[in-house]
Amino acid sequence: MAALAPVRKREPESKTGHARDVGTTSLLRALCILEMVAQKSGGFTNAEISRRLKIATSTTSYILSRLEREGYLTRDAEDGRYEIGLKVVALAHGALRGMGLRKVAEPILHRLVGETRYSGIVGVLERGLMMIVDKVERPDLAFIDMDIGVRYPAHSTALGKVLLAHLPPLKVAKRIERYAVTPASRNPKFTVEGFMRELATVKKQGYAMSDGELYLGISAIAAPILDSNSVVRAAVSATGPTRMAEEDKLIASVTRAARDISQRLKQVTTLSR
Repeated sequence: MAALAPVRKREPESKTGHARDVGTTSLLRALCILEMVAQKSGGFTNAEISRRLKIATSTTSYILSRLEREGYLTRDAEDGRYEIGLKVVALAHGALRGMGLRKVAEPILHRLVGETRYSGIVGVLERGLMMIVDKVERPDLAFIDMDIGVRYPAHSTALGKVLLAHLPPLKVAKRIERYAVTPASRNPKFTVEGFMRELATVKKQGYAMSDGELYLGISAIAAPILDSNSVVRAAVSATGPTRMAEEDKLIASVTRAARDISQRLKQVTTLSR
């Protein structure tokens, strides 16, 4: 009697009716791991990543080893923690160069730091979060963990408030609604309604402020950067210790920096057409 052929286990189907692509699943997991590791200084261990993403440690170990081998992650030999590798940094800087924003903004950021003695930072909205794309640090504020490519809750930064203020109100309300029921803000009185009123003021006056909302003891003033179509694409801020001195002069310096970056960005766009 002939032996029965083994029954091949069928891959579960997706909503579209196609068999699940195992390779795609692994790719998505790898991307999730990269995003997670990029958000934390000091990185994560295999066990921490496995627990947070609810993936088997053996699977996590396989993905991590591949990412490390290709240079996307590095692993500390002593504590086994994974951090972002140089290949990711190179890719990120390549993407930022493609935007043309860093080349345009950096000379003005240096001027802003010289005028204000505060760190100059440029940020954009990336999937609902504020992401830093360039910075010139005030030396004694270099300890603040605000690296290029890192994302932060937009509602807790002056940069994020400026960017949110120029989005449709309904879209903003949906994005921040969850902050009213979670401890995402240092302000215990945070409400969606109050935040929307603040954004309306930000849009009207042309700048935003934050005071210890992301880091205790650190404040910022930010203003919008416009592209050649007068659409807000980024924001620039002066960031320094709380209780900023000569607030009016700081606001003037930041708004002037934003206007100058916007003008230079428009010129670069016009020349490249």
